[in-house]
Amino acid sequence: MTAEFVIYSTVQCLGTAATLFFAYRSFQKRRIQLGDAPTLPQYFSRRSTYWTGIALYCALMASIYWLLTWQWLSLEPLFTLIVSNLRSGEWLDLLEGLDGGTLIPLIVAGLFLFFIDWENRFNPLLILRDSIHDAFAIPTKAAQVYNALMASRLSAVDDRIKAQIADRLLVQSIDSGDFDKSGATVEYKWAHNCLLFDRIQHYADQSSYRRFFNEPSLKWGEICISYNSMSEKVAIWKDAEPHYTKTVLLIKDLDNLTGLLCRLLASLIVFGSPSEDDMWATVKQLGGKVNESRLQHTYKYVLIFTAVTSIGVMLGREISVSLHNSILFPDKPLPHFSYTTLRWIAYAIPMYVLPIVLVFVVRALTFGQQHEQSERNYGFYMAMMLLGGAVSTTTATVVLELTFYHRPQFEFLDSFIQHLRWGILPALISGYVAYRMDMPAAATETPVKQFLSGVLRFFGWGAVAVIFMLYATDDLPIDVSNLRFTLVGTAFFVVGLLAAFACFKTSRS
Repeated sequence: MTAEFVIYSTVQCLGTAATLFFAYRSFQKRRIQLGDAPTLPQYFSRRSTYWTGIALYCALMASIYWLLTWQWLSLEPLFTLIVSNLRSGEWLDLLEGLDGGTLIPLIVAGLFLFFIDWENRFNPLLILRDSIHDAFAIPTKAAQVYNALMASRLSAVDDRIKAQIADRLLVQSIDSGDFDKSGATVEYKWAHNCLLFDRIQHYADQSSYRRFFNEPSLKWGEICISYNSMSEKVAIWKDAEPHYTKTVLLIKDLDNLTGLLCRLLASLIVFGSPSEDDMWATVKQLGGKVNESRLQHTYKYVLIFTAVTSIGVMLGREISVSLHNSILFPDKPLPHFSYTTLRWIAYAIPMYVLPIVLVFVVRALTFGQQHEQSERNYGFYMAMMLLGGAVSTTTATVVLELTFYHRPQFEFLDSFIQHLRWGILPALISGYVAYRMDMPAAATETPVKQFLSGVLRFFGWGAVAVIFMLYATDDLPIDVSNLRFTLVGTAFFVVGLLAAFACFKTSRS
């Protein structure tokens, strides 16, 4: 074992430790803004589930770091150069050897560590983190439940619940008609707070929710003190003469208490509901309005599909090159990570992601003109397939004619027809993505079930990609058979990963 290898391995371990630390801190650092106070997402899932999410994200970041610094842009040449020149004392050779090939991997590794911890909405690594967070910590549901509770109408609450609340008050401060008054009145706001507090008491009596009431950030002690104080203040206010300033101050205090109650109750409802249907049934009992809404935050899905396409190209080409060099043609090895991979990424994104972006745009415009959205619209799916095929074929025509065939002049229509075969897979993926948008993940699906479904979609669509790519590359000459092999292998991963990640969730309000 050489000194260079020992130093390189030590640096790799230190870099991996830094990656794990930054990934762990980033996962823990995310907050959800419920009202005026940030809330930790781990209170919206069970502890084992939350730590599974942390382990998955940290392991994923460490794996990417190792692939980046060991296979794709290895740091070994840099440390070999440093150690060998320090040993010989040739400082000038060391400076001359610090070129792009040795410094770029170090710069990329540093940027990767920076991006792990950089809080920015367009940071692709944090978008990946938030996606894992959403799958395991369920923060989006908590925000939706919080907003529904804040905007709930008490007139929809069952009369038995209203009577039960009035019977439990130590100081009689609610009348039967308070639940039907305007939402801006003291009477209504106090009745709303009493309803929320009564529901929280239902959870407080169960030991399995004890950690919520012991958590300082959820302020259960402050809520109890404020609630008892408000009970006396409202009773006094009702008996006294109307006073504008006192009414305004009392409304402000009641609004603050409402925010704290909704924040704690949203955490309890999301954590304690076995399914999404049960969660929204509880919200409906409290007067919350439950409406299906269209897909939100589509830019996140676009960025995810872009990242998945890039990862699919890198994995597909690297694995294909490895199989090519070790099994098929060991005497004619292909280079591993090279600028060919970057060119393929730049080619694959407009081929696959641009049609998907157009699917989002057309879907938003189409359903924006409709009062009701049909469950299945197969005509729309077919239209998206045709649109995706036209866009991807146009991209293939322009790129291949200018870069591969090098024709100074070409007839666009003839070339378009000739390159139709390259648009088949993007067309199928565009139609499938449009179809999956109308099939949101079921509320009862666990992360494990979603993962297994994604794996099945990956292999199923990967097999479809192999079939169509074998047809598309059938006329490639024999002397570029290695190109055909790597193209088919890369398509398997790109199409398979896009299908696996075509999993959407609709929001409720």
